[in-house]
Amino acid sequence: MMSPRFIAVSRLRVACTLFFLGSTIAVGFPDMTHARKELLTAEEKDLLHRTEQIHLETLALSSRGPLDAGSITKAVSTRFERLGYRIVTDGGQPHEVTVKVKCEELKTWEGTGRSGGDADMVDAAVRLWKGPACQLSYRFGTRWADWRHEIRTPFSNPQEAARQAGQTDAGAYAIAALTQQLQNDPFPFLLAADWGQSARLIKALDEPGATVTQKQAVIGLLGQMLAVDAIPRLTASLKDPDPTVVQSASTALGTIGHEDCIPALLALFKTGTPDQHRAAAVGLGRLAPLHPHSDIVPTFIAALPNEPLQTQIILVRALGKTTDRRVLTPLRTLHRSVLKQARSDSSPETKELLASLGIALDGFDGVHTEE
Repeated sequence: MMSPRFIAVSRLRVACTLFFLGSTIAVGFPDMTHARKELLTAEEKDLLHRTEQIHLETLALSSRGPLDAGSITKAVSTRFERLGYRIVTDGGQPHEVTVKVKCEELKTWEGTGRSGGDADMVDAAVRLWKGPACQLSYRFGTRWADWRHEIRTPFSNPQEAARQAGQTDAGAYAIAALTQQLQNDPFPFLLAADWGQSARLIKALDEPGATVTQKQAVIGLLGQMLAVDAIPRLTASLKDPDPTVVQSASTALGTIGHEDCIPALLALFKTGTPDQHRAAAVGLGRLAPLHPHSDIVPTFIAALPNEPLQTQIILVRALGKTTDRRVLTPLRTLHRSVLKQARSDSSPETKELLASLGIALDGFDGVHTEE
């Protein structure tokens, strides 16, 4: 039987060995988090931010070989020009960025990107998709960016889709369908956001004929960019007749996080329709932890008891993320009430509210567990 001293020494040796190996690995291999996205220099960021002229390269491929890419070029050029970009097709002409659009009847997967992982890129190619697709990428200077975007047709089998449409040329049919997709896809907005050009996106909200879907896409991107210069225009979107646009604008203002976003959202929360009221609650919920001395917490506390379950869930989650201990008493009071209600009401909303209350109170001191 081994002595306690022998066991202790063995454990110490194992620990030292693991520590040494860990240190060696840490020194011998680069930090993989750096590979998630290529870092740009200040000069490169400035170049992209100033982009006005785009050199466009388009390619259309069928299973039988190359096709005329004129329709692809026209569709992409029109979309860019609506955002104020100038298109050049000759690489010898002055330009800041080259955008490549490759459209295929049957997509050829080219492997993972040069940096980052496909799985965590929102617009990455779908590896299992083998049907018609357009691959969009761009380069500036002498390097390719790690940005990728894929546009697909609603159908995966071009032969079958062409047959059902009474067409004999599946390749031409697939390219025509991809051209149609290019006319509505948000790729110009995505690129403008990637280049940090919030001013173009703001103007796009006032473009004649802009659809609700396009407005939602642009507003979401402005929020992700933390575009403070977009606050006045997003505030105006809170009065949009479409509730989905109002919801997108409220969320974007909350994501931006600036204190200038608070007054308009508070006004909407207090005087808006039920849909607007709930949308404002989402935006204010993101702002509450960032601005503890604002009127958001007192307003939420006063409204909490009389709100419907779905809105109570939003308010509780927001209050639980603050450090304001004034929220404890109303949260505990609501928690006791919901516990009694849960005995006869087992709806998903009640369960979700009860879980949200538990998480919120645990964030302070967990005293709700005594109940």
